[in-house]
Amino acid sequence: MNIRPDDFVLEIGSGHNPKARSDVLCDKFITDDEQRGGGIVADRPIVEADGQFLPFADRVFDYVICSHVLEHVEDPAQLIAELKRVARRGYIETPSEIGERIYGWHYHNWVVNLVDGCLMLRRNEKKSQFGQLFHRMAATDKHWKRFHRTHHNLFLVQYEWEDEIGYEILPDQESALDLECADTLERLIVSDHNSSGQSEWRLFLKSAVPRSIVSQVKALLVRSKHRRTKTLQEILVCPQCKGEIAWEEQGLHCGVCERHYPIVDGIPRFNF
Repeated sequence: MNIRPDDFVLEIGSGHNPKARSDVLCDKFITDDEQRGGGIVADRPIVEADGQFLPFADRVFDYVICSHVLEHVEDPAQLIAELKRVARRGYIETPSEIGERIYGWHYHNWVVNLVDGCLMLRRNEKKSQFGQLFHRMAATDKHWKRFHRTHHNLFLVQYEWEDEIGYEILPDQESALDLECADTLERLIVSDHNSSGQSEWRLFLKSAVPRSIVSQVKALLVRSKHRRTKTLQEILVCPQCKGEIAWEEQGLHCGVCERHYPIVDGIPRFNF
């Protein structure tokens, strides 16, 4: 990710493992851990909100990270429009169609491919071909784990954008991934080969360091920042009408559409 030193950064779907560089966190589920690998981390400003209805003012962020969120939403076009509204640049990451076919996640609504710089989305049929087999192997089989580390580019879509996000929503049942096509196979193999060496070392180190230590280091990095960042009071708007909101003792109030939003344990909750 090409994040500049002075960028003000939002992370959507930050979950249990937010990026150290993120200044503001946003997650749809504060207490529900079903679709992530652990409890929510709230070590910096955070709000509970749906990525399709972000409670932030227009272009208030320089960069937005949206990792493993796009495949979950009901309306990807709405999410993409919101990303472009609140930030100038950003990064999107999802499982690839290969990853989706091998692992299968019943709560993913969309299958994503990246073709010629364009995100190609189609509805997920949610028919796991292998059940939980490869989830179990990823957790227990060292040979499969090594294969995944060395070829992880096959399992991911990684897309960085500025100003515009190229995407297309395909008709149901239509895939952008033709594994019988020689050009497609060559593209996948070349892309995987170019990233495999560096990726293996990075992912090996990541897996070798206990998560508790990683979390502590991230917290130190966040606290050590000396950049001027904006407060939530400066950047929040009503997620529905984008009107100004007033901070009251028991929550937030939109003076335009008259909606009220609670603050629970110090976290603005826009999903209520």
